[in-house]
Amino acid sequence: MAQYMLSAYDRPMPEMSPAEMQAVFQRYSAWTKRMKENGMMVDGFKLKDGEGRCIRKEAGAFAVTDGPFAEAKEVLGGYWLLEAPTYEAVLAELRDHPHLEFGTLELRAIEM
Repeated sequence: MAQYMLSAYDRPMPEMSPAEMQAVFQRYSAWTKRMKENGMMVDGFKLKDGEGRCIRKEAGAFAVTDGPFAEAKEVLGGYWLLEAPTYEAVLAELRDHPHLEFGTLELRAIEM
């Protein structure tokens, strides 16, 4: 069985009430639970907002800067590690993914 990394890139979220945010959270939880129940979910986590470091080598020196920042057009917000026989099997499960209302999903096969 192949493994796939599903990455969620966020755009700035629209203003929402606490009740609306809770409803969105419940939709993410329900989708993730469905992936666990059908045996496709291996792992996955939301990444902390506003934290992180960018690491580069600049002029031969190791450079660490804060970022990425939520003000960017799209920021990696989380990931799911999935198992499925084909890309098409995963794509069939993504049509109702709640993240598509707020950002972009990127699906990549893991080279083994």
